[in-house]
Amino acid sequence: MSQWEVFVSDLAELPEGKDLELTIRTLDAGIHKYTYKRAKVRVSSQLDALPDRLQVRYGRGQLAPQRFSVQVLEEVERLPAKYR
Repeated sequence: MSQWEVFVSDLAELPEGKDLELTIRTLDAGIHKYTYKRAKVRVSSQLDALPDRLQVRYGRGQLAPQRFSVQVLEEVERLPAKYR
């Protein structure tokens, strides 16, 4: 189980049952803690519905009281292929 974090302005930006493209960062321990990824994800407000956990923060860094479960479907490459 991995732990992820996302920054949003409002919890309405995380609708359930839809595939979303978000910038998330990992909270797993180790050398790659706090690395950001652009990914397609599916979010659920039920903690046991999906395999990973999602922590939500608002724009100024305040932690949202609600926790979510998340499934990372695929990583989205932001750079064109010729620059990778």
